[in-house]
Amino acid sequence: MARKLSLALELYADANGTVDQRYIEQMRNQDSEPVPTDPALPRFTLVVGPSPFTMPRGWEFFLTSPYEGATYISTVLHNAGYPVRIVDVRYTPNPLQAAYEQIVEGTDVLGMCTFEDNFPFCQALMAMVRESHPEIPIICGGSLVTSVPSVFMSDTACDVAVISEGEITILELMESYARGSWQRDLPTVKGICYRDEKGKTRRTPPRGQMMDLDALPRMRLDLWPQSRSPLGMQPQVISSYSRGCKMDCSFCYRTTPQVRAKSPEKMDRDLDWLKTQYGVEFCFFVDLTFSSHRGQTIEMCDVISQHDLRWTCLTRCADMDVPRIDAMREAGADIILYGVESLGTDVLREARKGSSENLTVRAMRTTFDGGVRFGSLLIVGLPNETEESLSHMVQFAEQYNHVTRVKYLSAMPGTTVYQDAVRNKVIRSEVDHLNWLSIEQALHEDEFLNVSGLPEQVCRDAYKRVYDAYQPGPVMDFRHWPEHFQYFHPQPADGTERSTSYAGTGWRTEWSSAAAPLVPGSERYTLDKVADPEVAAAGSTLMDCGAKKPAVGV
Repeated sequence: MARKLSLALELYADANGTVDQRYIEQMRNQDSEPVPTDPALPRFTLVVGPSPFTMPRGWEFFLTSPYEGATYISTVLHNAGYPVRIVDVRYTPNPLQAAYEQIVEGTDVLGMCTFEDNFPFCQALMAMVRESHPEIPIICGGSLVTSVPSVFMSDTACDVAVISEGEITILELMESYARGSWQRDLPTVKGICYRDEKGKTRRTPPRGQMMDLDALPRMRLDLWPQSRSPLGMQPQVISSYSRGCKMDCSFCYRTTPQVRAKSPEKMDRDLDWLKTQYGVEFCFFVDLTFSSHRGQTIEMCDVISQHDLRWTCLTRCADMDVPRIDAMREAGADIILYGVESLGTDVLREARKGSSENLTVRAMRTTFDGGVRFGSLLIVGLPNETEESLSHMVQFAEQYNHVTRVKYLSAMPGTTVYQDAVRNKVIRSEVDHLNWLSIEQALHEDEFLNVSGLPEQVCRDAYKRVYDAYQPGPVMDFRHWPEHFQYFHPQPADGTERSTSYAGTGWRTEWSSAAAPLVPGSERYTLDKVADPEVAAAGSTLMDCGAKKPAVGV
């Protein structure tokens, strides 16, 4: 029987047409010989907006690091001669106003990075730009527009939504705009939603994923505003060697579901560039399953080992064995993050994890025995979770003190969990839900959609116990602390010897998590305002989330 795909079918296409190949070759050639910036070409501004997510202590670099998506889009345009700049307002107290002021300084085409948790920011910023500068076309890309393009286009001022990967599409769009044939060309540009001259939303055939990731350019991190700050570029970066995932978990959204990988030679060139050009010392490899294939994993680790990097990555418990862990240790792996999610048999089956408690224990022991730290990622409130299975997961976390992150289940747009929640009226309005996601901080006082049916107190108690069992993140010289970070939940107890021997005593006594401040006005999106009363009562009555606290004195 053919495998039933849970994501939109257009995501499984391949970008292998004549037009695709032309831009792929352009990308490849211009990486070696970038075109000098031409001031006569349209100026492109790419906005990276805020996220409410906290990061556990030791992982704060993730909040500020340059990352691949925005970097690749800006790099391919820069290499093609366009004047490009990135506006990064991820940790600005008033990101809306800060982004707007920088946009109007000089922008001909506006690009916006969309994430599941920044819809209100995107919506408001586009409205401001449209009102004052209606001539500026707005192009949006990323996971949010890819997952719910019709919702996004109907409720924002976006002109073009790029579906799935954007490197080829942005080159085609900007070339069209530069020659003045935008409206005529849009119906022929694959992989977009756009507005026609009457304002009606249209959809073009899918473009699909790039077959050859070796055509991607070396990332120009100097396009980020960090490069012009007194501290310069931070020596941590978010990168990958592959795109896609062989799994189909019910709660996970992938803009690029098909697995594609760089060659070892390409990976070597990229890492050498990051080291020599920007002094990168630590890399978070965000491949969805870093160790998915044994031979490939060992090959990539051989490459990484040549560049004196410390690093972390994401992978599956089923994809770990002695040869892989030995290669990862020798290549400088600090900690490996595993998508454990739960230990319950029925929970894992419903989530389509392809895992089990036995596989988790085996991966944990293999990792420990291999001399690398094991970091588990857990979810509270998955379907089929029971009080017994949740209690077992908590005891497991406290016994081994190996948890890197716990969060309540999120109904991420485009996922099976999201589709089920819409169908079952747990989500009554998709726009309301997108707004609500913008206040999810990954703290135990978060509001949550209680699809498990467990009592709220049970979920919160489990979350807090797991949270208190966190182990340290990578201990490093991180100096790029934004002035406006918020800090959460000091924990005077240091935890187990495994934690204190790595990070020293007192590693959580000042705070346990950090984040950018919530966007002003976030109190409008709490569950009591955007959800049915029954939904709100099941996951928001016992504690005030972060968005409610600023509103208390209003």
